Amino acid sequence: MSRQRLAAVAALTLLPCTALGSTAHADSASEITVGTCTPYQFLDLGTVDPCGSEQLDALFTGLTEYEPGTSRSRYAVAESIITKDNQVFHVTLRKGWKFHDGTEVKARNFVEAWNQVASGKTDNSFLFEEIKGYGSRRMSGLKVTGNHTFTITLSRPFSPFVKKLSMLAFSPLPDSTLKNPASFSKKPIGNGPFRVVSWSLSSKSVVERFDDYPGAKPAVSRIVYRVYRDETALYADLRAGDLDFTSLIPSTKLATFKKDLGGRVLNRAGHTVQLVAFPAKVAANIDFRKAVSMAIDRETITREVFGGGRVPAHSFVPPTAEGSRRDSCGQVCSYNPGEARKYLAKALASGFRPPAALPLYYNADSPHAEWVKRVAESVTKTLGGKVKVVPKAMPTFAGFRDAVTGGRLNGMIRAGWQLDYPHIQNVLAPMYASDGVSNDSRYRNPRFDALLRAADRQSSPTKANALYQQAEALLVRDLPAIPLWVYSQQAGYSTRIAKAELTPTGWLDPVTVKLA
Repeated sequence: MSRQRLAAVAALTLLPCTALGSTAHADSASEITVGTCTPYQFLDLGTVDPCGSEQLDALFTGLTEYEPGTSRSRYAVAESIITKDNQVFHVTLRKGWKFHDGTEVKARNFVEAWNQVASGKTDNSFLFEEIKGYGSRRMSGLKVTGNHTFTITLSRPFSPFVKKLSMLAFSPLPDSTLKNPASFSKKPIGNGPFRVVSWSLSSKSVVERFDDYPGAKPAVSRIVYRVYRDETALYADLRAGDLDFTSLIPSTKLATFKKDLGGRVLNRAGHTVQLVAFPAKVAANIDFRKAVSMAIDRETITREVFGGGRVPAHSFVPPTAEGSRRDSCGQVCSYNPGEARKYLAKALASGFRPPAALPLYYNADSPHAEWVKRVAESVTKTLGGKVKVVPKAMPTFAGFRDAVTGGRLNGMIRAGWQLDYPHIQNVLAPMYASDGVSNDSRYRNPRFDALLRAADRQSSPTKANALYQQAEALLVRDLPAIPLWVYSQQAGYSTRIAKAELTPTGWLDPVTVKLA
């Protein structure tokens, strides 16, 4: 889950300004077609939908943007963002940046757009929750101080705040949209590298390169986003070369598409981590939790169940997050039958007695049954039957979550987290802080909470990340949950594309497309 589904700055580098040539008439030779699914209606920039946000991402640019192929941020519309305390931020905009209607991007276009999204109670409105006055129609923490300057005041210091600013929800809106918000869903007017030619969420949308965009020049002049309701038709068009790109390849078909497309497939570890949570009352013994973790054959399960569409997790933090470290979980997150049995013996010698049958709960209305079964079998077999893990299905996600939050499940729990924004804090705080919104383990560690608070106050991103990493080290020691694997992000492309990158959220980054 992410919160959408549950309910400092010196490190930044200024984006260089590059001029674009005339693109008054799109060159069909540099046009590409992108396959997507049917999105729901967009009301504002706070609406999240993987079937449509890809198009919006091509239309808008925020104060900062993610560097292609990474989760690192750099300045875009912002000329500078200065803070001394991680609570008050002074923003200066680059002058002359234009919306697609020819009007200039000014400070009020950010402030008013943010107020609109934050008060709209849409999927991404929570991203503004650190700003002072969040929850009111006009946040008191936003002050326009000039045509190209404004200040942001947070309720408390928060180190990763600038990292959030590359998210789509923090984009500006032109005066025309601010005056008539309903016009957004009919034809969005942005300030990004592409502008709308035609807009339809039910069939196709066409965007073209924006002549006056002061950022990096896209190689393609035109993108057709084609909506598919039938995945068979989408894949047939991709294989036939009638479609140039799609990020809708399911992990179960990854091997097939690698073969069918001659290797023209992107596959990387993404921003969602799958775990098994251990409520303290179920498994209070740390050696027992280590035994269970080391008894799970992650490599075999991800290969045989997901066809390589999952990557075994050796960290609590997805690799797309800033601050993540490879193998930070060490041997405790690796399959090691001998060590697993030693830890179980140690737990039993201390007097700990696991239940005769240890349930592993999951919701049956999503495709979890097979991997849950395989995890249960791996633990049971590796530990010689001394621990018997039993899959326990609950009919619906809603009922499952209600039982989890109510503390009514006496067993292990399927858990997961999808990054709201690519930063280590966005995993540690919601999943493991004492007041975390998705703390299914009911983990309570005052030292862990204190490290998070200290990192939030730290003005140096490097020092802040070091503190967050110290907090993650406590999770490795205490093991309130077991990292299993990270969801992969996949995409397939035609022979017309030589290179393309995905954004941290898994969408096509259109500026990175290079034609063959």
